[in-house]
Amino acid sequence: MKDNKPWYWIPLLNFASGFPYVIIISVSVLMYKNLGISNEDIGLYTSLLYLPWVIKPLWSPFIDLHGTKRNWFLGMQLFISIAFLLVGFIIPASNFFILSLAIFWVAAFASASNDVASDGFYLLALEKEQQSFFLGIRSTFYRASMLTGNGLIILLAGYLEHKFGDNQKAWSYTMIFVGLIMSFLTIYNYFATPKAELPMAKGETEEKNFAIVFASFFKKKQIGLILAFILLFRLGESQLLKMLTPFLVDPVRYELVEKSSDEDQAKALALFSSKIKKGEKLSESELQLLYSKLPIEAQMENSKKPLAEVANENKTEYQNANKARIDFINRLVKDKGTQTTVYKGGLGLETEDVGIIYGTLGLIALTLGGILGGIAISKQGLTKWMLPMILTMHLPIIGFVLLSHFHPASIYYVYVVVILEQFGYGFGFAAFMMYLIYVAEGESKTSHYAIATGFMALGMMLPGMLSGYIQQYLGYGNFFIWVLLATLPGLILSRFLIFPKDYGKKTEESI
Repeated sequence: MKDNKPWYWIPLLNFASGFPYVIIISVSVLMYKNLGISNEDIGLYTSLLYLPWVIKPLWSPFIDLHGTKRNWFLGMQLFISIAFLLVGFIIPASNFFILSLAIFWVAAFASASNDVASDGFYLLALEKEQQSFFLGIRSTFYRASMLTGNGLIILLAGYLEHKFGDNQKAWSYTMIFVGLIMSFLTIYNYFATPKAELPMAKGETEEKNFAIVFASFFKKKQIGLILAFILLFRLGESQLLKMLTPFLVDPVRYELVEKSSDEDQAKALALFSSKIKKGEKLSESELQLLYSKLPIEAQMENSKKPLAEVANENKTEYQNANKARIDFINRLVKDKGTQTTVYKGGLGLETEDVGIIYGTLGLIALTLGGILGGIAISKQGLTKWMLPMILTMHLPIIGFVLLSHFHPASIYYVYVVVILEQFGYGFGFAAFMMYLIYVAEGESKTSHYAIATGFMALGMMLPGMLSGYIQQYLGYGNFFIWVLLATLPGLILSRFLIFPKDYGKKTEESI
């Protein structure tokens, strides 16, 4: 039995793995958007930032064979802290985009290395029975770091944007604050994590090298089935996570307001009635008047918002900022004004609503689900809980299918669905992570776990890249039905996996 007070270090060690990931992959997208970067550049370069997590198995054997896991993750966390602080200081610079991308790119490799070392430390510092018990705690605090980045950090940036009226200053302070948080996590983990790594047996290092460690993973029994399961298990979830926030905040519809007391808007409306409805060709100046002044509103949950024109001297940035307006007006011209509404199918929630839903009740449900998932496996083993946990994780998608089709007026229905989804994720994902631990068992478990999670990252990245196109083609209602169907391959493959019946079950008092 290893008594190293895991309750003291497991939560924040795993928070320190997820927090830089969400800042680099997710928060950076909103930051660049608010700092005037085009959608094309944002999509291309921030997607490339995901690559280190996909290919981390290529250098994980080096971490496995050199130094201690504790020294690795402490060093990487310190490096990430400095990187975030540097990003904060260079945002006011004229060439901040290239510089910040370069720093984020290096920080992404450091963050992926931090994941490898932290995972390996967890496997080495805890007995197998402890691993199953704390699995839910690990996944819960990792997920909590995601919610912190996508919730509290974004809310802070929004508050500072309104306070200063200067997006560069707001995001500069926000990234410096992020760097300070990461510095605190590094210092805490330095004092809280035990020096509990096992020395290698005599002669063990002589034959080990990169090729042997990497190749040995692919010699495991059922390796073809294992890889298929890892790649397909999150096929539905990977798409859901990308499109869920847009669904919540997208308006129910865009609609043309056919009366206005504003002189310029009245002129644009008169142009709409006199020429567009008749299918007459418009001059360049007339089109500009339409694009800039035609009154269009976004129908939100319980209110309407003007779909305002955003002026910008740069034509490309103007078109990106006003894409919804331009697409709407182009359709009006094409259809000769026969349809004055565009159905978007979102729920029209405010940003604050989304933050509250995921940052409070959602976080509580996630935490409870993760804890119960780990306890369930430690009490009765993975075999008994694999199918119920997978179903608990995926069935809440039905709630989003219902929301997208019926659009209930009350926000409380959204609360219920999100709570069930977060609880199901926390409870069900424990089974998947426990299975990855089983797959990694044997020599070089740190490297093998990194390889398994690398394939998991690939299974998240590729479907996620296509999710936006699929949603645009299907619409939200049919998209969530597709996401639900996409969970079936992983469910079916799970029934053919072979592992010890009581794997993960606690056999003695180890906690």
